[in-house]
Amino acid sequence: MEDIGVKELRDSLSNILRKVEGGQVIRIVRHGKAVAELRPLLTSKEQQLINKLKEDDLLGGGSGSVGMLKSVRNQLPDRPVSDFITEGRR
Repeated sequence: MEDIGVKELRDSLSNILRKVEGGQVIRIVRHGKAVAELRPLLTSKEQQLINKLKEDDLLGGGSGSVGMLKSVRNQLPDRPVSDFITEGRR
């Protein structure tokens, strides 16, 4: 999750919204205190699962895409991503 200040949000809103559309969560801070989060709208169960795994620091950014979803990098290399997906579907 990326932290940005109010001034940066105001100055770079279009770029920040592009990041959010790409699946990134942005935390807005004012005077060093978190006040809000910008996150993509959840459009599918698969995207919801990926967002949850990212929030739990189980997945990181990847390159390319898988269908309409951005690909992810496994933050726990001793467990395959398929294990996380199976757990998330229960």
